[in-house]
Amino acid sequence: MKLRNYLSGTNGLTIIEVLLSLTILGIIVLGVMQFFTQAYSFTNSNQNKTVAINVARNAMMYMEKQNFIETRENFKNHASASLFICHDEYQLVWSKETTPAGCTPISINNIDYNVTITSTDEDNQSFMIPLAVKVGWEVNKKPDSTELKGALKSEDIR
Repeated sequence: MKLRNYLSGTNGLTIIEVLLSLTILGIIVLGVMQFFTQAYSFTNSNQNKTVAINVARNAMMYMEKQNFIETRENFKNHASASLFICHDEYQLVWSKETTPAGCTPISINNIDYNVTITSTDEDNQSFMIPLAVKVGWEVNKKPDSTELKGALKSEDIR
């Protein structure tokens, strides 16, 4: 009976009850919003890493199209190479060489991806050249990088 009288009564909510319920609701909403902002930043970070992995794969495919003997000789003489876009096509710039004018890093979604290719082979005499492609980028002044490892095979072994 008391519950029925309470619900059918003409008394409204006090200002303290309204403020308390708004505070509890605000805390719950802030917690949920924090989840969404973290999920967005994680998704954005993974998107940049996925793009970097694809850039590294493209660099590896570009290296596969190069002359094997020339590539092996270049790795004997140079520690690494960087991959740039020069006049709308890829161009390798070996270490100790200056970057030609008009060459820019690979840029996707207004983010520059710096590609460095190194050989992990010490003797450079085999029919395979193990490579490591390192891709670095920077978002909001925070550097990040990823690395892809693979090998070039000489067509002479077929």
